[in-house]
Amino acid sequence: MSGNLYWIEEWAAIRRNELVPLPEEISVHGDFLTAMDKEEFASAFRQIWAMFALLYEDMAKHPDSFGLPLYKRDEYGYFSPQAREARNAPHRFFIFLYNVLVSGQMTGHGFILDAAKFKTVNDVKNSHLLFERLRDYGFICAGLKDYKIPKAADGITISYPDNRWVLAVLKQMAEKAERLGRRRDFLTCHYRLFQDGLSEANYGNGADIVADQMHTGRERDFVYALDKALGNLGYLGHERSWNEGVGYAYYSTQREMQAKGAYHFWLLSWKSTLRLYLRIRNAEKCLEYLQGCPNSVKQIFLSSDEGCANRRNGLCKSGVRYRLDGTDYWRCGCCNAPFYFEPQIEDIAHYIKLVELGIKK
Repeated sequence: MSGNLYWIEEWAAIRRNELVPLPEEISVHGDFLTAMDKEEFASAFRQIWAMFALLYEDMAKHPDSFGLPLYKRDEYGYFSPQAREARNAPHRFFIFLYNVLVSGQMTGHGFILDAAKFKTVNDVKNSHLLFERLRDYGFICAGLKDYKIPKAADGITISYPDNRWVLAVLKQMAEKAERLGRRRDFLTCHYRLFQDGLSEANYGNGADIVADQMHTGRERDFVYALDKALGNLGYLGHERSWNEGVGYAYYSTQREMQAKGAYHFWLLSWKSTLRLYLRIRNAEKCLEYLQGCPNSVKQIFLSSDEGCANRRNGLCKSGVRYRLDGTDYWRCGCCNAPFYFEPQIEDIAHYIKLVELGIKK
């Protein structure tokens, strides 16, 4: 299969890009080094990261072999039930693997699965198909019958002959993620799981939520620079993610934030590329200021969008209309703030001023 004929192909590729990029040096707390040294741990983890990436890539190419839904794409069905199901379907294999890992223990003979516990915690369908896929990526599962758990399920073992530390590191990843409610960090193969002890997670808070997903230093620098600038102005930040990515939004009051009301700024990891949303309700009030802005800022206002079904049905009440340099523009504001783009750190002051000018209709 090729050419993104199916929703699942696109979403498997997106989920692959959400793997947290690896730094040159991985910090590993001593809690994880009781059975191996740091070099052995880091080598095994990098092998795991590469395996996760390959799995997501293979799902995009051969989704049917993973039992993933083959809903065909269409022009306007991005928010259709089929597209929504396809968004999270690529996680199924990794949730299955996570459930396996939290349902067993490492021993001197490898990993021993507690079949009864696995049946209790696992909610991923077609597990036999996924046990079979494990074989394709170097795992050996002994004690299964046609890749299914038999009624007398004592003695199911899993090994990874290529590198004996891979299963041990995977087990520690799942164990810590389970203990601290960080399953997403397992799904994205987040190296910062290991920087603190087994019972600590001093990361992934505030602007880290987006910065950790970025693939370039420039994007990470922007996230922290905007966070600092808005914090100095009294804005309050809170996680606000979407099916398409992880995000962090900024509100002017505690009440707005607690009510999950309209944010003023929103940083989003859109397919692992940084996107900034600005809540500008009245673009006309920004146009005079815009004349003194650099072209990189003016470009934000020089395009229209088609809008959602509300506009096509004549029911839209959130769209933003304005006229700039003799051209009429229209931006949809039904689902999210109407102005969004890939931001630049040099323009932060302009972004803030434009929101301040255009906040009220």
